[in-house]
Parts: sequence; structure tokens; C-alpha cells
Amino acid sequence: MRSLSKIFIISLALLGALFLLPLFYRHPSIGGLGFGMPLNSAVWLVAVLFISWVVATQALAKQTILHRGFIYCLLFPIVLIFVGIASDVSMPIVWFFRQLYILGGFAFLWVLFQLKLNTRQVEQLLYIVVIATFIHSLVGLRQLWNVSPFGIWLPRTENDAAIGVFQQVNLHASYLATGLLIILYLISRPSFNSARFVTRLLFVITFGLAVYVLVSTGSRVGILSLVVGSAVMVVSRKQPLLRQKKIVALLVIVASLGAAAGQAGFHRAMGKAQQLTEGEFASARQTIYTISVDVITHKPLFGYGIGSFPRVWTDNVALFVAQHPEAALPGSGSLTHPHNEILFWMIEGGLVSVIGLLVIFIVLCVSLYRCGFSRGGAYAALLLPIGLHTQVELPFYISSAHWFLWLFLIFIVFRHQLIVKPINISKMARVSIQVFAVVLGLAGTAMLVHIEKSERVIFNHMYGEGADLQVALDDLYFNRFAEKLMMQSVLYGSIENNNKTSIPMFIEWAEERIHTNPERGMFQMLSDAYEFAGDTDNQCRVARQGGAIYTKNIRLKTAQEACKIK
Repeated sequence: MRSLSKIFIISLALLGALFLLPLFYRHPSIGGLGFGMPLNSAVWLVAVLFISWVVATQALAKQTILHRGFIYCLLFPIVLIFVGIASDVSMPIVWFFRQLYILGGFAFLWVLFQLKLNTRQVEQLLYIVVIATFIHSLVGLRQLWNVSPFGIWLPRTENDAAIGVFQQVNLHASYLATGLLIILYLISRPSFNSARFVTRLLFVITFGLAVYVLVSTGSRVGILSLVVGSAVMVVSRKQPLLRQKKIVALLVIVASLGAAAGQAGFHRAMGKAQQLTEGEFASARQTIYTISVDVITHKPLFGYGIGSFPRVWTDNVALFVAQHPEAALPGSGSLTHPHNEILFWMIEGGLVSVIGLLVIFIVLCVSLYRCGFSRGGAYAALLLPIGLHTQVELPFYISSAHWFLWLFLIFIVFRHQLIVKPINISKMARVSIQVFAVVLGLAGTAMLVHIEKSERVIFNHMYGEGADLQVALDDLYFNRFAEKLMMQSVLYGSIENNNKTSIPMFIEWAEERIHTNPERGMFQMLSDAYEFAGDTDNQCRVARQGGAIYTKNIRLKTAQEACKIK
């Protein structure tokens, strides 16, 4: 076995930390997507340090290591840049961070190639994911039972739902399902024959806890992916698993006990599944998918532009509800994504962007096929939970932990077909790459720290003592959100003080804002602004427009009723 250099050990430590350390970072937050979740900031911080470290330390190498199909996968980010030029980008900052997210993922894959990880090191990293799964199970247990131990950092929920550190049930379920399948895979590996008692005990405890928490969540995608993934894993790794009869038997017992204990969640999942058969548009998902498919037909080639989905949704949902008043809608009526990765890209990037995704899918399938039935089937099972999750939600935008875990699993598939390409560039160029990597790491760290600071400022402004928003207003990521909060303060401060001086400025801003991102709150504020200004016609126009979209909103409905009386 090769001796490990300090540089390589640091690289492995950073990679292991990516899967484990961010779980311990949490604080009250605004939640939602992206960096509204503290976990995502922590994950990206470690990822940026890992990527910049590997690039800087590998820059002097006279070769690069690539997967044979990796160059074809780069078609996707290239296409996105082209789509951004060809179509309208209504929110450039959203487009910019979406590009960084994807390019960061490709950079992560590339640096993994350069590490030349052997089988033992890959398995060690998967053991770290199992430990992370154990911690996630404890978080779920804390939330389900509402127990006090470890309550200092383990988050709880008001309705005792197992949302995990991800603050979302399906995300928690798909991560647990992935961890459970990783346990099955590791048991089927030859190295497990020499596993210590503590390791075997950890596997058994984690398996039972994770199954209990997963079933208790009532997540259809989590339960389905575990069942299907386990079947694929057992079929593809049948012989190796049969050689571990005792531990497999223990896993079956604890899984059965866990599933029985959490059966209430299973019944909820079946109830939600049955809802789909109760009639046309009986489920909000049916309504969302129907509207999404319809809007795609109007701009199929390049789509409506990156960041355009909220506007496209609100432009079409009112007409759909008028034609189908019985149709179920999302709880709040507002929507930031169509709960399906392919539909999302079809709407915002058109057929061109989906072709880029299709190329990646084909490359991945070919790589799985070349791995052979046993190994390729096991890898496919590992990818299934998060992959299936992308077809009913957008897990990568809510949880960066899922993004990097999925990329690492893809790397495990790709590592069997890597090729070495010699690089002939000058020493000055290599040093320049090192400098660039260091600068990129420092800049990325500074940006993430500022984003995290801005998120805290926004949280304190919303739920604390009204903190000054200037830090968030200066932040590239949170500027738009902070601007809305500031203008909200201007509006209701003016109403409270009976001062109409700032109202025309607010109305001009809100009319422009509502065109690009017609949120429910914007309709409410604009309606209130027109009412305070004494402009009844425009107030009723905004109330009717917003009420047709957000049919369950009491304030807009009340304003509509008042307009009928007038």
C-alpha cells in the first residue's frame, strides 16, 4: 500500500469533514432554499476549501485524470450559459448562483478524480456517511419523541415531525434511505469480513433507527426508494450478502421492528398515495405538473429564462384555477419550483438544457453498464433515493449535503473508467493556477461568511429586535430579500405614521418587483399601499389579480369582498 503524504491526508480529512462536520452547525434561521439554511453554508464552505486545496496542491502535477465521458457532461453548463444569452434572465443573481452551484459540482467531481482514491479509501469515506446517517437518525428520534437529551443542538419541531437538520421531511428520508443502502453495500464488500465488533454494532443500530425514522416520516419517495433500492442491491449483490448471513439476519430483524414501530407514517404515505386516485387534480402535485407541461408547450426550445418559474407559475395558475375551481393547489398558493427537476429545466432552460441533462444521464448509464451487473447494480441502488427525489422535488437546491453526497456516489461509478492525460504547460502557468486556487478559496470563503452573516441579520430583523439590514443589503445573495424587508418597513412605517411621502416610491418599486416575482406578500403590500394612497381602482385590481392566484389568502379575499361592496 502506498504511503500517504500529509497533503493527501489533509485532502481526505477535508472530504470526510464535508459529509460529517456541517451537521453540527446550526442556529435559528429563515429556512427555505439555498443559503437560508445554515447547513448549506457550512457544506459549501468545506467544499470550497476542499476544492481549492486539491487544485493548489495538484497544480504542479504534469497530468490530469478524467473520466472518459466527463468532457461530454460539460455540455450542460456550457448550454446554460448559452440559454442565458438566448433567453430572458429575469433574475440575473439567481442565474449567477445557479451557475456557481453547477460549476462547483463539476469542479468537485474533477478534484475527486485527481485524488486517485483506492477502494479502501472510498469505503472509509462511505463509513463516514454511515456515521452521518446515524447522527441524522438521532436527530429524527429527538424530533419524533420530543426528548430532552442533546436538545442543545438537536433541532425539534412543533408538530413532532422528523424533518431532520434539513428542515424538510423528504430530504431527511432520502438521505436516510441512501445511508441504509450504503450499509448494505459495505456489508457485501470483502473488507467487511475483518470489520470490528463496534463497526458491526454501529451498522445494526443505525439500520434499525434509520428505518424507524424513515418510515415514521411518511415520505412516499423515501419509503419507495428504500424498498426498490434494497431490492436492486440484494439482487445485484446476492452472493456477497449471503456470505454475511448473521449480520443480514440482524438487519432484517431490526428493520422489521423499526418499520412496525413507525407504521403510522407508512399509513400516512399510503393515504397520500391514495389521494392521487380520488379524481382529477385531487393532489396539488397533479395540478403543478399539468400547468408545468402546458407552459412548456409555449416556449419549448429555450424556455422562459433562468429564475422565471415563479412568474410563469403565477401567470398561468389563475387561468387554470378559473377553468378547474376544484383543483388542489400548494398550501400557500405560491411556488418556487415545479417539484420535478426535468420540468424545472424545461420551463426555465427549454429543450436545449434538458438535452445537456440527457447527455449526463447517458454517460452515467454507460458507466454503470461497464461496471458489470453486480457492481453496477449496487451503484445504481445507491444513486436511486436522491435520483428519484429529483423527480418529485428539487433536493439539490434545498440541501447542498444531498448535492455533494450524490456527486460522490457518481464519482464512485466513474472511478472505474478514469484515464490519465499528460499536461504540458510552463511552470509559471502552474504557479498561476496555484495562486488562482488560493485566491478562489479565500474569495469563496469570504463570500460564504458574508452570506451567513447576512442571513443572521435578516433573521434578527424578522424575528428579533428589527436589526439593521445594511449588511444584507450589501450582500450579493440576500440583497433582493433584504430590499423587500426594507421596503416593507417603509410601507407599514408610513401607514403607522400616516405619512404618504414614500408611498409613490414604494408603489413604483412594488409594481416592477411584482412583474418579475409575483409573491403573495407583494400582492398584499401593494394592495395595502394603494388603499393607503386612496387609489381604490388600483387597489381592487391588485387584490383581484392576487386573489385569483392565492385563492386561500384571507387578506386578499377580504380586499376582494370590499371591492365588490364599493
